[in-house]
Amino acid sequence: MKNLYKIIVVTLIVTFSTSCSDDEFLEQTSPDQLTSDSFWRNAEDAQSGLVAAYSELESRSNFWDGWQEGRPVVEYFRSDYALPGPDASNYSHWMSIFNFNYTNGHTFIDVIWSTNYKGLNFSNQVITKVGQMTSDQISDAEKKQIIGEATFLRGYYHFKLLTLYEQIILRTELISNETLDKPLASRPESWEAIIKDFKQAAEMLKNVESTEPGRATKGAALAYLGKAYMYKAGDPTSAEATDFANAANAFKPIVEGAAGTYALESDFSSLFNGENENNSESVFELQFKSGDASSWNATRLHAFVGDWSIGGWGGIAATMNVVNAMKSEGKIASNGLYDYRLYGSLYFKDPYYNDPSTNAMQGSTWDKLMNDTYGNTNDNAAYFRKWLPNYVSNNSYVGVNVVLMRYADVLLMYAEALNETGATPQAITIINEVRRVHGNMPPITAVSQADVKKQIIHERTMEFTLESVRFFDLRRWNMLDEAMQAAGRTNFNAASHAYLPIPLSEINSNSKIN
Repeated sequence: MKNLYKIIVVTLIVTFSTSCSDDEFLEQTSPDQLTSDSFWRNAEDAQSGLVAAYSELESRSNFWDGWQEGRPVVEYFRSDYALPGPDASNYSHWMSIFNFNYTNGHTFIDVIWSTNYKGLNFSNQVITKVGQMTSDQISDAEKKQIIGEATFLRGYYHFKLLTLYEQIILRTELISNETLDKPLASRPESWEAIIKDFKQAAEMLKNVESTEPGRATKGAALAYLGKAYMYKAGDPTSAEATDFANAANAFKPIVEGAAGTYALESDFSSLFNGENENNSESVFELQFKSGDASSWNATRLHAFVGDWSIGGWGGIAATMNVVNAMKSEGKIASNGLYDYRLYGSLYFKDPYYNDPSTNAMQGSTWDKLMNDTYGNTNDNAAYFRKWLPNYVSNNSYVGVNVVLMRYADVLLMYAEALNETGATPQAITIINEVRRVHGNMPPITAVSQADVKKQIIHERTMEFTLESVRFFDLRRWNMLDEAMQAAGRTNFNAASHAYLPIPLSEINSNSKIN
């Protein structure tokens, strides 16, 4: 994406408050440092403001606490299919997330909250200030595009926060001294704001073919609009009878091509190893393009995910439960193996990984790597393969992109919405296409609405393991307690742990929160 992740205007990053709760904001001489004649002068300034709005996606600007540790630990460790890797026991703040004995003072809970609000601040600046620019300063077309992208980002940041925290503060305008302290919104109010922004963004943005890679598109806005409706449908405080139908209506133009041309990629593993970035399946993709951490363009996610045996840090491991779940249909793929998505998601002891000809085990074999590292063949161990380059030999920063929304997710959510609204035969057709392309798998045998729902749960395990959806899927299906108990996570209780607590820093600095 041309210039999108370069640090173009340092002023944006260093002069504006980092979150709605920062005490530093009150020390500024003006509630908005960016209203002088030296900024918001032209299209270049508007694009620079948009850079700052993108920079906080998934807490990427905070590389240690926010990205390569914080987001994966908070989102991956809370899955019933994840285990701490051999290195995790060295970090009590990791283990407290896994064991569900964290407090609202936890650094990751604070960092993820603050960086998403920083993104909201930047997004609101762009929407307001670019909206005030005249046609002499910026063309109408570029103005519409920039505001559309910022509106999408505002919806995204609010959606991210509402997914993680039970209640959030809605920030839909520039912060002033009068609005700095603000009460928590209800979940119905928050869903309304999120859906409004995604709808507006979808009306303003272009199709993927007319947009630079990495930028928000009409398809991305509709995909997240549909996802918001799906999550809302599983939210007992906000669900409405029309949510699934509304979700299906949002997904439909993506699938039928009105929102751009998307297609499933035949090589499932290539979606995650950095060798097939911004492909036809990518709906919204986080761009990492350089080895320089200071420019937000790099990540060590591969080092966190990779086991010691392949040169990683050993931050996370997989349970045998997920291996068994992904093996559950047996070796019925067209090549006589298990569903290919199993091999694209996990490393485990299997003839496939002990066959040097497959070149799938980081250039070696499972038994050799395990014996060399652990002194045995580790028969009951499993590790994640997603987000790893084909050779994890260098733990320095790399430019492997992280896909935040795939077309496969759109298809399976669309199938779920169709099934929930009675269009089960159409849902089956979509499920079979995803299975065929990504898994080399035969059509499903399920025909009833209830059985197709069970199949969708299975398909989402096959597709999205380690893609930050498992915990949230279980929550919207009301399956969290059951799944965590089955995984032996006895400290977990959905009433207490389905959402993260409001950070202590926000409570202490915001007089409107009790």
